Amino acid sequence: MVLLALSLTACNVTKYLGDGEELLTGQRIELAKRPKVANRSDVVYELSTLTKQQPNGNFLFLFPREHFYLANSKARDTTRIDRFLRNTIGQPPALYSDSLSRRSAALMADFMRYRGYFNATAYHEADRRKDQKVSLIYHVEPGQRYLIDSVDYSSPAPAIDSLLQVLKAGSTLQPGTPLDLTAFDAEKARLNVALRNEGYAYFSSTYFDKLEIDTSQRQGYANIYLTILPPQDEQAYQKYTVGRITVLTDYSPARDASGEAYPGDTLVEGIRFLSPSASFRMRPDILADNIFLETDSLYSREAYEKTNLALSGLGIYRFVRINQLVDPLRPGVLNYQIQLSADKRMALGVDLDVNYTNRSQLADVNTQVNNLIGVSVSPNFRNRNVFGGAELLTIGLRAGVEINPSPDSSALFFNTIDLAAEATLNLPRFKDFGLYGLGRKLGVFSPTFYRQLQERASTRYSLAYEYLFIRTFYAYTIANARLGYDFRRSPTSLYRINHAALDVLNFSVERQFQEILNTNRRLQLSISDQYFVSLLFRSIEYSHIGRADPRGRSLSFNAQFELTGAEVFLADQFIDNLDPDNRLAQYALGVVDTRFKKQFSPLRSFASRFVFGIARPFSKDEEVPYVKQFFAGGANSMRAWAPQGLGPGGYLDPLSISDGGNINNNLRLYQTGDLQLELNFEYRFNLFSFVRGALFTDIGNVWRLREDPDRPGSQFLFRGRLLDDEGAEPFYHQPFYRQLAVDGGFGIRIDLSYFVFRLDLAMPLRYNYPRATDGSRARPFSIDYPESAYWLRKFEFGQLRPQIGLGYPF
Repeated sequence: MVLLALSLTACNVTKYLGDGEELLTGQRIELAKRPKVANRSDVVYELSTLTKQQPNGNFLFLFPREHFYLANSKARDTTRIDRFLRNTIGQPPALYSDSLSRRSAALMADFMRYRGYFNATAYHEADRRKDQKVSLIYHVEPGQRYLIDSVDYSSPAPAIDSLLQVLKAGSTLQPGTPLDLTAFDAEKARLNVALRNEGYAYFSSTYFDKLEIDTSQRQGYANIYLTILPPQDEQAYQKYTVGRITVLTDYSPARDASGEAYPGDTLVEGIRFLSPSASFRMRPDILADNIFLETDSLYSREAYEKTNLALSGLGIYRFVRINQLVDPLRPGVLNYQIQLSADKRMALGVDLDVNYTNRSQLADVNTQVNNLIGVSVSPNFRNRNVFGGAELLTIGLRAGVEINPSPDSSALFFNTIDLAAEATLNLPRFKDFGLYGLGRKLGVFSPTFYRQLQERASTRYSLAYEYLFIRTFYAYTIANARLGYDFRRSPTSLYRINHAALDVLNFSVERQFQEILNTNRRLQLSISDQYFVSLLFRSIEYSHIGRADPRGRSLSFNAQFELTGAEVFLADQFIDNLDPDNRLAQYALGVVDTRFKKQFSPLRSFASRFVFGIARPFSKDEEVPYVKQFFAGGANSMRAWAPQGLGPGGYLDPLSISDGGNINNNLRLYQTGDLQLELNFEYRFNLFSFVRGALFTDIGNVWRLREDPDRPGSQFLFRGRLLDDEGAEPFYHQPFYRQLAVDGGFGIRIDLSYFVFRLDLAMPLRYNYPRATDGSRARPFSIDYPESAYWLRKFEFGQLRPQIGLGYPF
């Protein structure tokens, strides 16, 4: 295979080229270092996007795609495999063109001039060190960048001219700042919005004259003149007020064209509502609350867009159209007709999840490893207008199993059963029960924030039930009820807040797992029947979806904070023996999930994720409930380990050590921790057609915050130390960074647009504990082993762990 790769990468592609043809093998931008260019790397990147030619890529990083195209383009190459290699894997050769290179250089010079470098020049250089191969170098000399000396705004309309002088103070075009014509485009958009919010409904950015720049007054400086053209349309500079507002519910173009009357006709808050039936499918008062246009008020584009966004956000209309027409009898008045086309009221959907893990029954130490296949089906039902007020009712079910396809006497067919049901009712309006109003009066919430809540937040009620059974481990049921809010503050940010909440958790432990709990007090404390009670606050989650910048980079962020039992904890300070059996959970939990993505091309990208989670009980004598603790491993985490099969810290479960001393990582399926650190990297690329590839590595682990005598090495420490307790074997406890596990692997993704099927092959590269040369745990435990003892010494195919899933891991 290696020889084949070398032969293909070294093959002479140019032998297929004709006389005078040259292959473009590479290109780069050389931006002069003097004078200094602000945001240099961004400028170089944007210059690179202006090139009219791009070199060919490689298949699997090694094989030139143009070779597959040229080598299979002969007259006799007509088989299916020839066409596959030529059209799917191959690419037409990128032939060097001098005219396209000159055009690219001219575009680069124009780009720099648009950024204020009026004396910029650019030219290309063709490096022909190899026969019929060209590597391009674009040399860009920016020259001096001009600064703004003065800015002048003017308009032939006195009212608009006065408004421009007021708006001038908020402009980014200020004296002394670098000249950038892209800022002029942004300034036109800002002024356009400001004028339309002041009643100029038909004003457009096309009414601005070309930007006039005078560089003759002062060396290196420019005077800018921004002028609005004289009106060519009477409506252009007319100031308007809002007139009649009519809403056509359940709008039908055919009915509107026929002129039929609307039996349903009512007036709410000065807005007329018409319905094709005597009754209204949607309550008019709810619609009126989502219309921000007000009769007799000055026209505002902001109110227009808020109305459109609010009505669309109700989720029950397929189309929302807002038509504005000048009143024929009152030239300065705009009448509005809002057309609402209803969507389907009910919808059914289903999700399917498939996974593959290696697990084993804990019947005894010598139990063999069994590969398990998991399947989960999640049907859901949605009613978008259940009570006639745009209430959204969502009912979801989940049924999942993990089965052993080769059952025997020690491993039964069913390993895991997972059942769940959830019902959620979302009201399209914010219902304050007094908490936020009090917070506004006390200054906790600003009036602006409270107004945004009233306009954009929805109230959510939910009930859920879950049953999970893992054979030879445990079974639990958890029922919960929630009252909270969903608040989309912007198109990219969402707050999810839960206030009143109640969870009831019931555990049933299998005999084999109980034997483990009997030897681990801390683990046993975390597994019990409990109540999770919150009266005023349970949790808040903030999500921000990053948008890609001009370089294809985006940063997304998710943060969660949960506080359970805070009211119980406060009451316990005043009431003796409030919870004698410790059945009321009391803990705080926080998780931060940050994701960065760099899109190199539509089918090639780099993605990374960093996760930090920490949980702590209020009392040092208690533990965070097991269902709330963190774990590592699985298809979306540390992919070389099974779920709950890594850690905590450098701890190695004795049950995972066979009689021969070898380590079987598939037995540790219940390990969790109070703290999680994880870092994932993934490079994604196209293989052919709808098949994608990925190279990835995962780094992470979970730890205990407190010392756990039953799991030595599990505590999170910044510095290593020797534990030499009386009656116990000495143990050297490594710092957390020496307990980080590392894996790597290759993935295949079948992208069918509506879902992505994923198969990842991962293997451990670095373990969270030192290993001897034969793979067993290194002894004695009392010394500090070198770094080499943690890393994989010998590759074996049996160490590869397949992980199956739907969608991308992050």
